[in-house]
Amino acid sequence: MRFYGKTLNHLPVENRSGDKLGRIVDFEMDPENHQIVVYVVRPSRLTSPLVKSDLRISDSQVVSLTAEKMVVEDNVKPAVVADSRRSRPRFLKEASPALPRQ
Repeated sequence: MRFYGKTLNHLPVENRSGDKLGRIVDFEMDPENHQIVVYVVRPSRLTSPLVKSDLRISDSQVVSLTAEKMVVEDNVKPAVVADSRRSRPRFLKEASPALPRQ
């Protein structure tokens, strides 16, 4: 199945456990291979209101990609941490293989 940028834009992302991580907002391509190497996922303000940075998910962490959603490995998942100022939970990115920032 082929995907266009318009199809990938705002596609929901979750891990194998079913935790919703956000939606795809961008991707990075390797110009030599013409393949996507990193998906940029923006956490939803409703599911993770205190996460301010985007998740960078390597193509090697992607388990499946359909027209309905993208599923990634469980090592990319939100960890609930109590916020001292509010009773709402906040989400943090778990350690995953580091990708160099460019």
